[in-house]
Amino acid sequence: MFCLSGSVLSACLGQSVCLGQSVCLAMAMRHTIDRQHPSYKEGKRKLLESKQDHLIAEAERAVEERKRARSGGGPPCGSTSDGARRGKPRGRRGGRRKASATVTYPPAECSPSSHEDVPLTAPSAQLNPQEAFENFVERLSSLNASGPSAKPQISSASSWTFRQQKSSERWTEARPNHLQCLIEKEAVGHPLCCLCHKPAVIRCRECLPEEWFCGDCDVLHHKKQPLHNRECLIRGFFEPIPPTTRVMKGEDGYYTQDQACILPTVSVSNCVCDGTTFTVLPGKPVILININGRYDLHQPLYVCQTCQQQRTPDMKDFLQSGYWPASLNTSTFYTLDLLSSFQELKVISPGFSRQAFAKLLEHRTKCGGRSGHIKGDTLQRSFLEFSYASFEKDQLCCGAAFTCPACTPEMLAVSVDGNRKLYRFRRNGSSGDHAFFEGLFVAEDSAVSGFVDMIQKAVKKTQGRGTCGDSQWTAARETSRRASKLDEEGMEVAVCRHGFLLKALNMYRGEIFAYPMYLQKELMPAKAQFFAMDVACKYWPYLEKVASVLPALQELTTMKPFLSVMHARAHATKCEIKWSGRNQEGAGTTAGEEVEQVNSYLSRCALTTKYMSKAARLDMLTLHAMLWNYKKGDSLHQALSTRYVKTCQRLLEETAMLAELKTQLHCSDEMVSQWISDVMEWAAGETRDTSGNLQGTTHTGLQRSIEGLYLSVRQRKQNLYRQNDSNKLRHRLRRKLAEDKKLLLQEIQKHNKLDSAENIDAAVVEHSLSGESTVSPIWPWEVHDSANIGTKKRIHDQVMTTKRLQEEKNILVMEMAQHCTWLQNLALVLKNKVAEEGGESGDKGDEGLCSLLRRRNTEVSEGLQVVLQKYKTALGPEASVILNIEEEDQSVHSSPDTSEDEEESIT
Repeated sequence: MFCLSGSVLSACLGQSVCLGQSVCLAMAMRHTIDRQHPSYKEGKRKLLESKQDHLIAEAERAVEERKRARSGGGPPCGSTSDGARRGKPRGRRGGRRKASATVTYPPAECSPSSHEDVPLTAPSAQLNPQEAFENFVERLSSLNASGPSAKPQISSASSWTFRQQKSSERWTEARPNHLQCLIEKEAVGHPLCCLCHKPAVIRCRECLPEEWFCGDCDVLHHKKQPLHNRECLIRGFFEPIPPTTRVMKGEDGYYTQDQACILPTVSVSNCVCDGTTFTVLPGKPVILININGRYDLHQPLYVCQTCQQQRTPDMKDFLQSGYWPASLNTSTFYTLDLLSSFQELKVISPGFSRQAFAKLLEHRTKCGGRSGHIKGDTLQRSFLEFSYASFEKDQLCCGAAFTCPACTPEMLAVSVDGNRKLYRFRRNGSSGDHAFFEGLFVAEDSAVSGFVDMIQKAVKKTQGRGTCGDSQWTAARETSRRASKLDEEGMEVAVCRHGFLLKALNMYRGEIFAYPMYLQKELMPAKAQFFAMDVACKYWPYLEKVASVLPALQELTTMKPFLSVMHARAHATKCEIKWSGRNQEGAGTTAGEEVEQVNSYLSRCALTTKYMSKAARLDMLTLHAMLWNYKKGDSLHQALSTRYVKTCQRLLEETAMLAELKTQLHCSDEMVSQWISDVMEWAAGETRDTSGNLQGTTHTGLQRSIEGLYLSVRQRKQNLYRQNDSNKLRHRLRRKLAEDKKLLLQEIQKHNKLDSAENIDAAVVEHSLSGESTVSPIWPWEVHDSANIGTKKRIHDQVMTTKRLQEEKNILVMEMAQHCTWLQNLALVLKNKVAEEGGESGDKGDEGLCSLLRRRNTEVSEGLQVVLQKYKTALGPEASVILNIEEEDQSVHSSPDTSEDEEESIT
């Protein structure tokens, strides 16, 4: 039952009505209102709708007051002082908007008589709530009936579901009309030529709005536009025709005839006799392939009318026209736009193959009424030639494809891991072509194999797999046999902490330790502080053993080992505390998992690269790596600024959580420091029993079995999709994983029966294995002689998280400064090169290079301003470092000289 306060309604309606009447009376004294005018009716309708919304809002408010009055938990009905206690507003944006108590209406939307037809005086205060509400409903109905439209207008809702539902309904209503329009589009009719107004027989949608042509006008108009897709209508329907077909009118009607179309190129009109009149004739046949498919055309043959000398365009003319050769005999060309589109498709969809792209172009050819086959192998070879030429052009403009601007000159961490999905099948008939990008990103196989042989001769081989705790990691094998059906078994990839690809190598013997060691040696000039791996706990002792035998590698031990944060969850608890990156001083919030993010992109390339030749695979992967880095470079300033803001927010939250945890556990600062030391000593020490001796062998065997099975399940789940691309293999791994998990639970039950004092909660273990918990369990036998180690580890982890976040703030500021400095130095080098190449040499090659340098310099300078603004917005008052760089940037641009150190920092 609804309830409405008479006093509230009288006050609201009386105030709004008096104000509306006064305004309308004033307007009536000045103007004579035409009640039949559309503007008057529209204004009146809007006024009534506004009043209706106001009254509905008041009614809803009265209903809420009535409910609270009945429940006895609120003030009496009619009170207006409980606005702050009405509860949370409804809706995503705070609920329904409340109408104001005083509403001002435009003068043109009302008249004195508008209030005479429907009296708007409020009900008397003596009426009871039920009578007041009924009176209100009657007046509201009369308002709706008096409006020009009886159907109320539905206001737009803020609910996404409601908007989608209304959109679906509108599409459903419009669907028959769309179908009708689509059918009517195919009606031929009786169109006239847009040039001569004769009956049209050709339609060209690329010539809109003048799309209709007769046969003669079509030849004249499209003589220089042979790439337009036209449609013929002489057979009563729109039929696509190739550019080599024209429509003629004969005695018996219209018919088609073949014609020679000339490839559009830049004008080749200079002649030795200085003649100015040339005739263009069809030359030898040529194939042009663009985004619309294949065109069979003819090269232009220029004939001088003065000396009758004939000339055809050369390769320079074709390139200036925007064509790239498919072969050196200039019989097939691709447009540069087509190759650029294919390159962008490879970035967006790495698994998109050249054969699929060729099929797409053949479909476009057929849609245009043309025919012909497009070879995928020729397309790939031409595309790689174009990509290599583009790379060389970028190098002339000071490009640095495999350099991270935020990590130059000081790099914080390098993350290395193997990608076993990037394998390649062994091919007997593969060609012996050399790769274009040999050694640029992927290291040369001869250099890697020589390094591996040197390591294995110096250090005694260790058979089997490396172990962490009581589990085995396949990535920790020092030796491995080669696969029978594969050539390259994958790739070892190194990236920086921002996801820029730095270096890679081909794996031939599994993930042996010598491969990351080679990448570490190659990246030593970057001066990285940390070397991150998923098995750093096993790799670093091996590195120290190799460095003790080979002094040339002693420099590698100056880096600090870094166990990847997420992979550390699948290691033993003590191993995680000792080696995880979350516990390394100066590492910030570096995860060490950046290589996994890049591998998720590169793994999609394996859909096509595993069937390629050796050289083509290397070139394609290098090209993908360069395009990935370009994409990362364009968004680097956004990533750093967003990361800084989130780090600051999270630091406040984690600091508050640390204070709350210390209060909850009643810990002082001295006690926190002591607990952290206890945890570190516990992680570095041996597991002992209550008497201080090492545990017995019988019970230790069961404990080792439980610990090994647990870590084995964690590791198998982590590598299920990361290292395996076969559904059949994943099925076997899932079955093995289920068997290990079942055996683990059985071993836990056996342990609980033997030792009830050190009971293991199987539910906690299952919760940890499900992935919902990232905290590794501490087994009962690990807490001997270490009281409350679980509680101490909570404090330890929270303190380490807070410290890493504080470090991350300082690291990000330094990386922002390095990014700006790198762009500043690059702009300076480009400016000096423009000055060097800007002389009047008369050589078009020098002029073209100078133009490229100017464009590159403009892009870098404008990008620097965008980066500075983004960083200043993120840093706020702490942007002094960036502001100093901006001042230096303005000063150095006035100097024509460049130091050698600045040029080396770019390269």
